[in-house]
Amino acid sequence: MTYNMAVKRKDSKGRNLQKGEGQRANGRYYFQYKDIFGKSRVIYSWDLAELREKEKPILKDLEDGIDNISSKMSLNELFDLYISLKNKEKFRASTRNNYEAMWKLHIRDTELGIAEIGNIKPTHIKRFYALLKEKGLSNSTIKLFHSMLLPCFELAVNDDMIRKNPAKNCLEEYKGGAKEKTALTLQEQTDLLRFVSESNVYNTYEPIIRYMLGTGCRIGEVIGITWNDMDMKSREISINHQMIYKKDRDGKTVFHISKTKTEAGNRKIPMTPEVYDALCKQRRYNLYMGIPRNYIVDNYSNFIFTTKSGKPIAPNGFNNAMKNIVEAYNKREVRNAEYEKRQPILLPHISAHTFRHTACTRMAEAGIQPKTLQYILGHSDMSITMNVYTHAQYDNVKKEMENMEQLKVI
Repeated sequence: MTYNMAVKRKDSKGRNLQKGEGQRANGRYYFQYKDIFGKSRVIYSWDLAELREKEKPILKDLEDGIDNISSKMSLNELFDLYISLKNKEKFRASTRNNYEAMWKLHIRDTELGIAEIGNIKPTHIKRFYALLKEKGLSNSTIKLFHSMLLPCFELAVNDDMIRKNPAKNCLEEYKGGAKEKTALTLQEQTDLLRFVSESNVYNTYEPIIRYMLGTGCRIGEVIGITWNDMDMKSREISINHQMIYKKDRDGKTVFHISKTKTEAGNRKIPMTPEVYDALCKQRRYNLYMGIPRNYIVDNYSNFIFTTKSGKPIAPNGFNNAMKNIVEAYNKREVRNAEYEKRQPILLPHISAHTFRHTACTRMAEAGIQPKTLQYILGHSDMSITMNVYTHAQYDNVKKEMENMEQLKVI
């Protein structure tokens, strides 16, 4: 009787070879298989044990329907794919340019950028965040990178390129630590305005500071505002765009006009007498200095707050000016305090957003209702308005309670 038994294949050392395995004449082992798309693939090794270690994840991926070929895509390629799939109507050009510029600066030419996504582990992401921190980048910047990496890897998971998202749970150390946005006190606001108005160096910044404190506008809305947006007769301001100062894809930093930050940002707000006076003062200054009005950005011109050449003020330039003003004020205050033998009362760090937050606080203190305040500031989410409103109301309550301490019940 003859038995038709399959003869097991063996390697040169007499060891049994499994399905798909083979050994070439030069002694090199190989494993041949078909990927999830039916295409033949081969991996090699000079050692059988090492080959079988390579086989394990492949066989597991095949069993689970994971595209282990796409997992060899680099992180840079995945990011480019992610960006290309974003809805252009919802993904604003300024955000896209910012993402691409940050990626180019910190990821594209690094080991992480060229790494295959299938080989990237949570440890690699955490190490990247730690390196960003060592470079002095803020938690908010690290969060920005996380907001790019997390959805990139989620795209890969959803397309069965990788099993798990390595960026998940990597941000825990950087969630806290964000500086609380604080408003100037009324005294600080008064001291700042007095110092600026009396300064021969910084008095040209008085109108824009008063405008920001009176409107609560974002810095992009301020530097992008034009005289065409002002109805000086009706004393009304139309806000329907903003100026951004970002790097283009070629790395050049230029001005652009874009939509307001949110749909709620499109609004008309009345001028307070102080804002009206600030605008009149700015107009007189522009005329006196002969500042050109024909600087064009995306078909917009006639900008109100500009440099002497007529170019809009860059956000960083404005913030640097505020830094210089605070330093000059504090230097004088320290000198005066020493002479008067008292403790100096210094101004805190001030940025463009400080004025927006201060404006919101002053309006809340004045009793403007939250819904009205939300409209004036162009907040899309009431919770953002309420965070400031509640804080301002709490401060008022605290003052009232402190006044009660003066009343003694006998």
